[in-house]
Amino acid sequence: MKRRLVLLLLLAAAPVAAQTDETVRAALFLTGADGPEELDDRFVEELESWRNRPLPLNRASRARLLESGLLTSYQVATLEEYRSVSGDVLSFAELELVDGFGKEAVAVLRPFLSLESARSPGVVVQDTLIFRHSAILRVTLKDVGAKYRLQAGRMEAAGAWKGQSATFYGLFRLRKGKILIGDFNARYGQGLAFWSAFQLAGLSTLEAFSKRANGIAPAWSFNRTGTYRGLAWDYTGKHGQFALFGALDGTVGAHAGWLGRSGQAGVTATPKRVSLDGRFGFRGVDLFGEAAWGGNAFAGLAGTLFPLGEHWKGALQLRAIPSAYSGKKNGEYGAAAGLSYLSDSRTFKASVTIDGALLPKPESDTGRRQVKSTGLLAWTLSENWLLESRLVVRLRNYDSNRTDLRTDATWNRGTWTVKGRLNGVHDGGFGILGYLEGGWKPSRGAVWLRFTGFGTPSWQARIYCYERDAPGNFTSPAYYGTGFSAMAYAGWKKRLGKTDFKLYLRGSYKWQKEKPGQAGLKFQLMADR
Repeated sequence: MKRRLVLLLLLAAAPVAAQTDETVRAALFLTGADGPEELDDRFVEELESWRNRPLPLNRASRARLLESGLLTSYQVATLEEYRSVSGDVLSFAELELVDGFGKEAVAVLRPFLSLESARSPGVVVQDTLIFRHSAILRVTLKDVGAKYRLQAGRMEAAGAWKGQSATFYGLFRLRKGKILIGDFNARYGQGLAFWSAFQLAGLSTLEAFSKRANGIAPAWSFNRTGTYRGLAWDYTGKHGQFALFGALDGTVGAHAGWLGRSGQAGVTATPKRVSLDGRFGFRGVDLFGEAAWGGNAFAGLAGTLFPLGEHWKGALQLRAIPSAYSGKKNGEYGAAAGLSYLSDSRTFKASVTIDGALLPKPESDTGRRQVKSTGLLAWTLSENWLLESRLVVRLRNYDSNRTDLRTDATWNRGTWTVKGRLNGVHDGGFGILGYLEGGWKPSRGAVWLRFTGFGTPSWQARIYCYERDAPGNFTSPAYYGTGFSAMAYAGWKKRLGKTDFKLYLRGSYKWQKEKPGQAGLKFQLMADR
């Protein structure tokens, strides 16, 4: 027992390396997740599509900027005002100066944005119809998948298929809006009345305290779970936003909203629920909230993000979602607070959050309580070393408590990277996981090798661990029992004519005590023209 306590203390004190993959890093920033293990594969796929075909910041309509999910409504509003006074944004250094962005946000969003502009020297706008194609073929030992997307001016069509799951959509962009038929996501307010697909389970970072609503957006994913299939229309003007949508499963809804320089407000309605949401920003203070009625019960959520001097930032959130409320998420009353620090040189960042909840669902057990606390430290020691530490503690009166301590270290030099992790968990028993990974990433490809060892007493003490995969895919397996795994990954890209080809191979093997070994092989080819 003493050895276990010593090991847990060492893990708490040691630093952890942050994941450096651009798409995963952006997903963490946009969702507020504290690690890749909390992310949803569909959301990562959405981001990857923007990475392959960046959002044209200066040319995209307001509706498309909001739909992307990359920017908040406040950022879109301030960007439009900046462009109306100063013209198009011609550099990312200039974008950092736009209110609501800053160095950290621009550094994360940069791979997903393009600054092409009709006002740039030497750029000529052509009105000719240009066709753009994207195709993906994925083959594994278990299934085959394929994706294809065609863009032609304001029209767009796409489809994705894997095994028994398939998504498709057809899209026509209007001057101020769009018409969409097929699979789509609908995300409004803070998710009380209407929010499809991915939602975080907890508030691990300050970014997670509020959601980024992006309205109607097409779904182009191997995984259709959580999306809607039907017809949708939206309109986004200078100060207003309207939408109507209906799905084959009988879901129908409407949204009307106001968009302003300092914030937004909207009403979302379905036959079962209606809500009023708002978000406002003033001198760095962000206020957000939503009040909803459904199932003969009220639900509400409100919060704020605010600066505390030059280096500190705070966050507060209150929520009351009774069991009688008809939303997807109900049966919870909670309060949360968070605090973060960022140094002048941005080489050291720390945050702590605490989230307490009363969980009166099922109604026969109204005394369930949980307190979750998360502490994060990120430290860039030098140009080559990146360190981070995470401690997550869950205290529950209806289940065993859980403590999760994780340690990673990352070394980068030129095209070479080495990573290591040590992860300890206590939940009805003590479990541990460690891995060592090395990679070489020249301009035309990448090669990665990883070896993982683990030992946990049960499924309850399982440890999730993100693993590198081909773009548009997401792998975060659960490790339990005793065993090891090995993974090899290689990527290669080449431009032939006007087409960019990207080839990825991933092989893996997992051995677990008293279970047969599991082998995995994945091949993916991408073409973009």
